[in-house]
Amino acid sequence: MKNKTKTSETGNGPALMPLELRQSLSRFATGVTIVTCQGSEGPCGITANSFSSVSLEPPLVLWNIAKVSNSLQAYLDAEYFAINVLNAEQQSLSAHFALSDHTLFAGIEFELSDRGVPIFPGTIACFECRTRAVLECGDHYIIIGEVEKHCSNGGRPLLFSDGQYGTVADSTD
Repeated sequence: MKNKTKTSETGNGPALMPLELRQSLSRFATGVTIVTCQGSEGPCGITANSFSSVSLEPPLVLWNIAKVSNSLQAYLDAEYFAINVLNAEQQSLSAHFALSDHTLFAGIEFELSDRGVPIFPGTIACFECRTRAVLECGDHYIIIGEVEKHCSNGGRPLLFSDGQYGTVADSTD
């Protein structure tokens, strides 16, 4: 039995429909991160699944932030930020930082790095970065950071796909 496929085109074909495009993009499973920085009003955190490596030499990573984000200016102004890669047990933390509330750190366990950036305990990886470039692109900004410090811990990653959280299955090796 074949899957029914919807298609959209640009160019000479029909225009892309934003909701249909979003649905197609959601089929790509991603890891879940919380990007943190120190804003003028205190610590900022935002859930993001747009994290990606760019280069090993120099060590560069990127993530995207929507132009409509309440904390946009804090990230555009930040000299440093951290990418906290969440483990499978940190789904509630992800949901918490997906909110648009400026009191998000109330009651949340974190510590400040040497650079003054919030770091969460229990993540499977963390990348502390100096902002290298900010690129305006469509309805988002792409923020590129140079990794100055990183750590990697055990655990299974929290994943997001098709509007739902998940994780990888245990290995049967």
